[in-house]
Amino acid sequence: MKSEIRIERTYFHGRAKVWRALTEPELLSAWLMPNDFAPRLGHRFTFQTNPSPGFDGIVHCEVREIDPPSRMVWTWRGGPIDTVVTFDLTEVDGGTRLRMTQSGFRGVRGWLIRRILELGSRSLYGERLPALLDRLSEGVQSPAPGTRQECMTSQHRRLEWLLRLLPRRAKSESH
Repeated sequence: MKSEIRIERTYFHGRAKVWRALTEPELLSAWLMPNDFAPRLGHRFTFQTNPSPGFDGIVHCEVREIDPPSRMVWTWRGGPIDTVVTFDLTEVDGGTRLRMTQSGFRGVRGWLIRRILELGSRSLYGERLPALLDRLSEGVQSPAPGTRQECMTSQHRRLEWLLRLLPRRAKSESH
């Protein structure tokens, strides 16, 4: 079973602008989730979203590596998952290539959660992040209040329903 999510997108914006969207808490909130992020090695922070079965809606993270404006690595722990998220930014003709990898999903529950997150990633990296970058290019320096969109789609909800049917393992079995 696939144990990671890989997203690769090219944005027609400079690397500094894409980096801002990944590292400024207000901008990160606009396309991902509300947070208390700071771009400092070792900084522990959280993302907050709607709770779901087996998940209180809080993702606990820590900055493990940061090399502005090229690379950043976070731990990502929430509910039954304990993963690592890596962002790599590369300048390309006319823009920036973003490679995001989230790795460490384990077992059937991990596969299902990976699938739920992967569905959401299409919207996040294919629609919400580029829309934010476009707004920044138009001179809008921060998102309008209340512009955060619902993360859950009907596909997410169906997969979460299936997740509820899977038996929960003891912590010792999941590691």
